[in-house]
Amino acid sequence: MAKPLKIVLFVLGGLLLLLVVAAVALPLLFDPNSFRGQISEAVQKQTGRSFEVGNIELRVFPWLRVAVDDATLGNAEGFGDEPFAHIGQLGVGVKLMPLLADRQIEVSSVTLDGLRLNLAIDAGGRSNWQDLLERQQDAADEEAPPAEAPTDGGVKFELINVEGVTISDAVVRYSDAQAQQSYRLEPFNLKTGTLVPDEPVDLEADLVAYAEQPKAAVEIRISTTMTRDADAQTILLDAIDAAIKARAEKAMGGEDVDVDVTLRGGVLADTGSMRFETRELKLEAKASGAAVPGGSQTLRLSGQALFDQGQGTLALDDGRIEAAGVVVTTQIRGEGLGSERPRLSGPVSVAAFSPRALLDTLGIELQTADDQVLRNASLSTRYSGSFSSATLDELTLKLDDTTVQGRVAITDFATQALQLALRVDAIDADRYLPPKAADKGTGGDDKDAGDINGIELPTEALEALNANGTVDIGKLTINGLQLTDVRLTLSGSGKAPKTQELSAKLYGGNLNLSNRYSDPGTPAFAVKTQLNALDAAPFLRDLLGKDYVSGLGNVNVDLTGRGTTVGELRRTLSGSVAVKAENGAIKGFNLGQILRKGEAMLSGQAAPAETGPLETDFATISATATIVNGVLKTEDLSAASPAFRLAGSGEIDLAQETIRFLAKPTVVETSKGQGGKGLEQLKGLTIPIEIRGNLFAPSYKLALEDALKQRARGALQDKLAEELDLEPGQTSEEQIKQRLNEKLGDKLGELLGGRRKRDEQPAATPTPAPETGAKSAAPAAQPAPSATPAPAAQ
Repeated sequence: MAKPLKIVLFVLGGLLLLLVVAAVALPLLFDPNSFRGQISEAVQKQTGRSFEVGNIELRVFPWLRVAVDDATLGNAEGFGDEPFAHIGQLGVGVKLMPLLADRQIEVSSVTLDGLRLNLAIDAGGRSNWQDLLERQQDAADEEAPPAEAPTDGGVKFELINVEGVTISDAVVRYSDAQAQQSYRLEPFNLKTGTLVPDEPVDLEADLVAYAEQPKAAVEIRISTTMTRDADAQTILLDAIDAAIKARAEKAMGGEDVDVDVTLRGGVLADTGSMRFETRELKLEAKASGAAVPGGSQTLRLSGQALFDQGQGTLALDDGRIEAAGVVVTTQIRGEGLGSERPRLSGPVSVAAFSPRALLDTLGIELQTADDQVLRNASLSTRYSGSFSSATLDELTLKLDDTTVQGRVAITDFATQALQLALRVDAIDADRYLPPKAADKGTGGDDKDAGDINGIELPTEALEALNANGTVDIGKLTINGLQLTDVRLTLSGSGKAPKTQELSAKLYGGNLNLSNRYSDPGTPAFAVKTQLNALDAAPFLRDLLGKDYVSGLGNVNVDLTGRGTTVGELRRTLSGSVAVKAENGAIKGFNLGQILRKGEAMLSGQAAPAETGPLETDFATISATATIVNGVLKTEDLSAASPAFRLAGSGEIDLAQETIRFLAKPTVVETSKGQGGKGLEQLKGLTIPIEIRGNLFAPSYKLALEDALKQRARGALQDKLAEELDLEPGQTSEEQIKQRLNEKLGDKLGELLGGRRKRDEQPAATPTPAPETGAKSAAPAAQPAPSATPAPAAQ
């Protein structure tokens, strides 16, 4: 071996031996704990906080390693005696030989154990870390400009790796006196693999977080592989596997709720351009508990998302949401995110599902008249909106046999302002309504039947209604009614009056209905209804189950009222009603039968057996009525048929559902028309009929006393007319009185005239005595005949 090489090896061996000796002797000769006072003073000068440190351990070979036990940093003034931070043990080391020989930094595992960090905000809103930030900012402002880097011979160190970072048994507490909230992480653990620049590193972390109000606990476990590219300024979190278990006490209906969440996939973050991309990200969340419908429910989310914070754009592809048997797919694009006018748009589809099965899954009990409805539904639309509004264009909703198309928009989430323009082909709404109650019959006394006065009116819903738009329905069945060409128009927002207008064709006629709702202090309603050329019989049969009236009808209603219940509204109703019907019948009573019974009673005979229908035909019937404070009054009810003429008047108390009415039928024809035959004795006679009692089950009473008086008076008039030689048609009471006066005058005249002639006759002239030798005397005067007495007045 050459002598120079021996010399080099000797020197190197000596240096190595010196280093070994130094590594062994330095910890023995140098005690780092002697510097604890200086360290505490330096930290206090920098932070303004008290600082205490326990044992300091120093190792030199093969690692230059420092370990510190029980380091405590005091709290800010006004936040109590509890320390701001406490560290049970902190250790870090650097491999000595690479550092000295190659200026390469190889760091051993960085360990932090037993961290206790107390963060707080006082009632005034100041935090216990604010003073540290302020001191750091002041120090940065006072720093001198950095020195120029050495041009030649400068020492440069290269970070090779860090064997890992381990944080164990860390506790972080946070309390906010201003918000009266407190949270804590206990414990928090973190472990990494070897940290090599631009190389993947494995990460594992777990923590348990607690909240006091509301009381909840969340346990999180996550593992992933992180790759950082310093040049590209990107961070990739790949193979994310996260599990979250949460428990919230009394969260739903006073019951505890448990939530389990799993998350898998990847996330790429470009910190330079602030672009964030998810890769095959899938989330599954399962909620369980007594208050959760069905005991447990599961939500699944998946998709590919790209968010560009710099451009304010978002692209969500293959978005998929699954929950309770419903699958929603979408492609969403976002623009202007982070600005004052963000926009989101894209197609949204809901695959065919069973709404009834969904309701069952959610634990919602629903009873419908037809249990075959709500079996199939689907939706497709194009969504556009922001974080304060949403619009569904090109909407197609299919529900069983019904198709709905059009547009729906919520222009303001805060006020729930709704705009709509929908078209419905056909729907039988009765199939979706609750089943009708079983018929209790007529034998029982159901006090609640028909008592609707206490029902609350939907004033709150009308007050909250903030909708403008139209709904067109080709064919609608509701409450048994068949309507076509239906249009519902809604208008009104905020505190302005709300109007609802409905037009439709039904039973051969046209319906126009409008309601205006306002609340100037007490809810007020204004209702107008027009029904023209309505075929009344099928309409009433479908609406009420019985055709009380048949014929073509016209109805005009103009009413106002106020109140919060049906009873209050009925008692305040005011306005007008006009009704007219032609060529029909009133069901429920037969006027001919009633009159025939009355005729039999007048004559003292048994009532005839009736076999005809229980109805009264009419050619026309009409009435106008006024309503004041819930009481309807009419004075001009009139009806005409081939056999009868009818006039009537009376009132109906809508709130009490009572009727008081007087009908005055007159028989005008006894040989034709329904009910006319067999009433020959009543022709021309008016028999008042009193109708009283319950509006829907009234009682009828014939005014026989008036009829008897009328009949007796008629017979007397006929006899007098015959005795007075009056012509037919001249039998009125006035005509009879006039004729009697004339007759009486004539007879009295004759009587008085005869007496006057008798009293005024001159006395007989005495016969003169005969003269002697005269002619023979005239014959003696004869007495006047006695006058014949005038006949007595008849």
